[in-house]
Amino acid sequence: MKKLTILLLALLLALTVNASALTVSDVNVFPIVDEPYELTIWMSPGATIEDMETNTTTLWYEEKTGVHVNWIQVPASEVTTKFNLSISSGEYPDIYSTGFSTETVAQYSQAGILLPLDELIEEYGYNIKAAFAAQPEIKENITAPDGHIYTLFRTDPATYVLVRNKLYVNHDWLTLYQEATGNGEPQTWEELEEMLIYWRDHDMNGNGDPSDEIPMMGTFGTDGGDFTVYLMNAFQPTPQHNSLLADADGNVSMTAITDEYREGLRWIHHLFEEGLIAEETFIQDNTQLQSIVNKNDPRERVVGAFGGFWAGVTVSPALMENCYDVYDVLAPVEGPNGLRVATTDGHLPLYLFGAITKDCERPDIAMKWLDFWFSNEGMVMIDYGIEGVNWEWRDEPAINGNVPSRFFLTSRNVLQNTTWYVGTVPYYRTEESLFGRTPTDHVPYLYKGAVAYENYYYLTGFPQFAWCDDIDKISEFNELKTQMNDYIEQAKIQFITGTMDLDADWDAYLAQINNIGLERYLELAEIVNFG
Repeated sequence: MKKLTILLLALLLALTVNASALTVSDVNVFPIVDEPYELTIWMSPGATIEDMETNTTTLWYEEKTGVHVNWIQVPASEVTTKFNLSISSGEYPDIYSTGFSTETVAQYSQAGILLPLDELIEEYGYNIKAAFAAQPEIKENITAPDGHIYTLFRTDPATYVLVRNKLYVNHDWLTLYQEATGNGEPQTWEELEEMLIYWRDHDMNGNGDPSDEIPMMGTFGTDGGDFTVYLMNAFQPTPQHNSLLADADGNVSMTAITDEYREGLRWIHHLFEEGLIAEETFIQDNTQLQSIVNKNDPRERVVGAFGGFWAGVTVSPALMENCYDVYDVLAPVEGPNGLRVATTDGHLPLYLFGAITKDCERPDIAMKWLDFWFSNEGMVMIDYGIEGVNWEWRDEPAINGNVPSRFFLTSRNVLQNTTWYVGTVPYYRTEESLFGRTPTDHVPYLYKGAVAYENYYYLTGFPQFAWCDDIDKISEFNELKTQMNDYIEQAKIQFITGTMDLDADWDAYLAQINNIGLERYLELAEIVNFG
């Protein structure tokens, strides 16, 4: 037994020495290591990936790098639970390839679980540093208050996401309305209401039944699906989630207690009373909305307008042919006081994603492995897949006008085992990667929507990330935010549907917001977001 123990110790020592003795290659030289090495990566694979272990991209990158990955694959529905369990276990993977909030970064960096990456990026992050040089704000935003970087990132030049609450209208119905009335596309709140009334009172789908038309229907359960935010923006700038705006000095105010907010609710309640907003909007989920909206026969289409950050939130090519042609984006409308805005935080998508833990024996190898995905070659692999298998060059203009363009040969929306696609690792997505494709998919529609809103941006005034070292204050703020948002959302629906009265119940509504802790909420919002 003693000899066996000594032998095992010797073997472990040998493995440690071998791992420590590995040499990392120079910049852009592959393989990464001179002897095979293994990393353990905790992640949630995309829904279309069969198995990360046998995926073609996985096998290609292992051959390229000399690094074998032991994947800890977590279902998307269990990410939060499984991550918390992993953290509490005290045994960590080499890399967490998952998203982080500033709160979790602060908590787990202070606990020593997440390694500072500054020196590793400086020495091994060739492509990451190139991304920092191209967009210095990335480095600024992902740097914690203590001056260190603890996570990598994902980014995207997708301007269509800047405004979450757009309104999409049935193209045929809009055309019929314009032809019948001589009116153009609605420009004001009154013209919008006039169009909705016309839709309500006419057989817009041509099925012989003038009573089955639903002028507006939505769901509060999807990103941007709450079209009341679009409507409210005609009365005052209205954020999607937290009812907060900040001025240039970092002073925070609440939008859900103003006279303008009350008058906006009064108009939306009027639309509801007129039968222009479907009652199902406030109780249904997106699956139910999709079942109503996605109809191939125009005579079965009963919904005139719905909300979303792009039409694909609700319409689906799997459910309706030429679905993106059925609904047009409607630009913001002007309100009673001349306001015409689309509220946005003004930040292109940037996410804290990917971290190296204290249990990683060779952080240099881990960083070099991660850095490739910030290169153009890596991003093409992530976004398109393998040339000749998933895409090919076509002598046609891309969305950005460049020739040639990349043409997809395979669908990214079906179960496959070739590509990773976006969602697996940190990456730096560029305009060339996103717009360099042949305009045959949904992306041109995304940017059609972006163009319609780009002249109406109203900035909420908040930074991209709320960095704060005081975890107790972050927790208190988040708890108050949940209570405040839940009550405001509940009350909004009750005011719109008439369960609460905008005259008789308004003072009680304001009192409850104060009781929840409005003064402290605003104070914490300034501390957490602006220091």
